[in-house]
Amino acid sequence: MKKPEEYRLKDLKKAVTIFKNGGVVIFPTDTVYGIGCRFDDQKATERIYQIKKTPKNQKFPILVSSIGQVRKLAKVGKVAQKLIEKYWPGGLTIILPSRHPERERRIYSDSSATPQNDTSKVGFRMPDSNLIRFLIEKIGVSIIGTSANFYGQKPAKSFKNLDSQILELADLVIKGKCRRGIESTVVDATSDPPKILRQGAVDINSINQLTD
Repeated sequence: MKKPEEYRLKDLKKAVTIFKNGGVVIFPTDTVYGIGCRFDDQKATERIYQIKKTPKNQKFPILVSSIGQVRKLAKVGKVAQKLIEKYWPGGLTIILPSRHPERERRIYSDSSATPQNDTSKVGFRMPDSNLIRFLIEKIGVSIIGTSANFYGQKPAKSFKNLDSQILELADLVIKGKCRRGIESTVVDATSDPPKILRQGAVDINSINQLTD
């Protein structure tokens, strides 16, 4: 994938190195500003929970650059396939049955949270962002991608909306634009019909029409 023209190559290389080495990066997406790390780095994921002060029963979605990355981690049924074909890349997070629930249990191993967690499910999104897809391709693995705000606060639509305290807690901050300025819609596609868990960038009615 080609380098996004609006970013300097040396800055992108720095971001890739930090991701690969288990760091935490704040970045713009097509929806809102995100904070993330390698999806397979448990320590880095724990650090994001600590930074955001997010309860462990709130699972973070995984950002991908290809459907193949999703299929390695989750089961993609007919309904999910329809949603992917129509709305990806874009502002739709799709919750799917995990192929590796034991991995989810390791990540969400906090004894106080485990009873509330359904480790058989995991959320995915393919952002309509050349930056994010470029970074994932260069890192070589998918990344955690959750909104860059403290738990309970509103997501940041632009760099100027980011809390200065959360900026200090990350290893790198990438400046850029978020075109949509609204969080993704979240759909649980483990059931048929799928359940809308959060209204966001993708309209609910269009999803219902697609899956009826």
